[in-house]
Amino acid sequence: MNSIENRIYKVWAYSVSHCTLIFRSPMKFEDQSDYNEESSFNIDIEFSSVEYLDIPNIFNGLTITELTERIPSKFDHYKNNLNFRVFEIKSNQNLFYIVAGSYVIGKNRWISEDRVSNMSLEYDEIIATS
Repeated sequence: MNSIENRIYKVWAYSVSHCTLIFRSPMKFEDQSDYNEESSFNIDIEFSSVEYLDIPNIFNGLTITELTERIPSKFDHYKNNLNFRVFEIKSNQNLFYIVAGSYVIGKNRWISEDRVSNMSLEYDEIIATS
């Protein structure tokens, strides 16, 4: 997962009606000084069936872990609901939480589009799913 851990992510889109959240690490363009092959595409982290958010607007690198043990007590009522999973987001030694049904991490080269505004879009490559 190194390709996703060392990038800056922004909360890109959230839809209350579709319970969908997207973090995006935007691609760089060739005329930018920090452009390289690894930054020539967006990375979107798309959570579906979002029930709870405890996140900042920007992450400087992140890792995602699904908690199956040591779940904070404030999420006890989700433990027995098979539709929801507790995800811990670690960024700069800080911990944040999302309760959702699943997530997918995908690469794309969309300029301003995302799957909240156009659900028919397909990722160029799926990096991970949960």
